[in-house]
Amino acid sequence: MSEKGKTGMKPWQKWLLALSLALNLAVIGLAAGTAIRFAGHQRGWHRPPSVGAMIFRELDRDTRAALRREAGGGHGSFPARRRAEAEAVIAALRSEPFGAAELLRLLQEQAAVRHRFHLTMQEAWVEQVRAMTPEERAAFAGRMQERLERRGRKGGKAGEGGG
Repeated sequence: MSEKGKTGMKPWQKWLLALSLALNLAVIGLAAGTAIRFAGHQRGWHRPPSVGAMIFRELDRDTRAALRREAGGGHGSFPARRRAEAEAVIAALRSEPFGAAELLRLLQEQAAVRHRFHLTMQEAWVEQVRAMTPEERAAFAGRMQERLERRGRKGGKAGEGGG
């Protein structure tokens, strides 16, 4: 066989081409996945923010800090309180004999704590609004309207307003 008859690639060249193709496909896949994930198509974030979230965001920094401390109760922080509440529910579910009335009492007590927090927040916010001039109130209402409209459209910011 003469050297002229060989036109194919050497084995190492075939492996190198296959490896290069695989790496290119991996990079394209990562880029496409990232683009899809961060392209403003967050599931569930096209609903309007809650009024409570908008109210809380508008409170002054000191009031928000005080409310966060209050929300933590005796647990030190709001996340710690929520974890303790969840653990209490789990313990009630596992209890033998099972006490449905005790579980209901526990859930109602947790709901009452949340309700007291919301009432306190609303009272603080209304006092802040009461001190506003008509122009300040109108500007505030405009900001709330913008936030409401922005969150209701595709492309609204996912972390804005809370839930």
